Amino acid sequence: MQVTALQQRPALAAQQQVQQPQWSGARSAVPPRPLADSASSSLGSSLARSTGSRSSSSAATRLAPVRARRERDPILAPMIQQDGPNGEEAVDLYGYLMRNRIIFVNQRIGDDVACRVVASLLALDSLDDQEEIKLYINCAQARLTACVVICNCYALALRGSPYAVVSILDTIRAISAPVSTVAFGIVGGTATTVLAAGAKGRRFSMQNTRILLQQPMGGLQGSADECNITATELNRNMKIMYRFLSEFTGLPEETVEMECDRDNFLGPEQAIALGLIDGVIA
Repeated sequence: MQVTALQQRPALAAQQQVQQPQWSGARSAVPPRPLADSASSSLGSSLARSTGSRSSSSAATRLAPVRARRERDPILAPMIQQDGPNGEEAVDLYGYLMRNRIIFVNQRIGDDVACRVVASLLALDSLDDQEEIKLYINCAQARLTACVVICNCYALALRGSPYAVVSILDTIRAISAPVSTVAFGIVGGTATTVLAAGAKGRRFSMQNTRILLQQPMGGLQGSADECNITATELNRNMKIMYRFLSEFTGLPEETVEMECDRDNFLGPEQAIALGLIDGVIA
């Protein structure tokens, strides 16, 4: 007797219902996982916990990331309140000093400092070529310290260039306004020549200022011919500084050279005796 497919379908469905277990509880809508699945999940969770503990311990011992140091905020000049044509106005400190014809030289004299001082002298002279300009100087030793020869072109590492100092001296000579110089702190090297370049009778020093006379110093390297050229230029700069000091002090060049042969620290009274300054501000 042959059984058709339509007759076999109800029998197969009933057999599947018998073999499939009945789950108790209305809340258990999802059947429990088989044993193999639960074992693998517990193993995975334990591995995850161990990996997490290792990562947390390594993160705890890991050094903090190095952050790039931020540049320091610029130091702003204090503001000064003063009466103007439109009432009270705020002026920065250096602008206020410029209005009162005061210039500060507070670092070793290089190209930047020389350009600023020369520009200030020319501007104040154009405003009034009869009124005095006060130049306050606090400048440590300013020497020519190194010369590096690179491909027949030498770069100068300067702590105060004689060329920059000469530009200030030439400007003081060229303008009509008298320039008064005041030393405070320490004035050394080629900056001493700027101090002595003030108008006669208007060169002063504070009571405890130290004034240093010294010969220009330099170093060089390269071929023999280049060393000879640079040494000749260094000797020329030294002679020019001695000539300026001789003119400003009234001393012979031989005496100036002897005083500058080694580092020569002077007090205000000794500087007056050598003719570098004219008086002391008490």
